[in-house]
Amino acid sequence: MGILARKQGDEFVITSDRTSGEVPTNRPPKKLILDVYQIWTGQAWSTTMSEAKTFASLDTADDYVRANLRSMMA
Repeated sequence: MGILARKQGDEFVITSDRTSGEVPTNRPPKKLILDVYQIWTGQAWSTTMSEAKTFASLDTADDYVRANLRSMMA
């Protein structure tokens, strides 16, 4: 599962190529991902952009990912 911060308007959000219902893995997807990227809400992954946890800067988002990677991969 790829996790990265991306700019969304004036803020940054954390996104993943994880597909709903798919077991988390650290391997790249076996097939082309056609689904919408999921965003991190601070508690879980969602496809609803308005639920996204937002960050003021890329560095802040990256620091959050480093500190919370285990819960994000669960």
